[in-house]
Amino acid sequence: MFNLYFLMYLVAPSSCHRFVGYLEEEAVKTYTHCLHDLDAGKLKEWAVTPAPEIAINYWQLKENAMVRDVILAVRADEANHRDVNHTFSSLKTDDDNPFKDH
Repeated sequence: MFNLYFLMYLVAPSSCHRFVGYLEEEAVKTYTHCLHDLDAGKLKEWAVTPAPEIAINYWQLKENAMVRDVILAVRADEANHRDVNHTFSSLKTDDDNPFKDH
């Protein structure tokens, strides 16, 4: 997959960014469904599971964060990646990178 994506990126980078943007959209939907199921009591074990320390450190969560907090952080990351990839897919070759100062 990596080799194919690399070759496609050389030929059509905008299409590759759009593709990744759509993958990220699906990830956001998946995490949203997961949160819905967690809140509906369908994932009882996750509701009482503390967040792993690595997740607390990476997303700078509160020390008493739970798995739900991790899912919220991951979903926010995926939404940001989605927006960045869709933005890049819409740029023309000579457009400035709108994220270069961030």
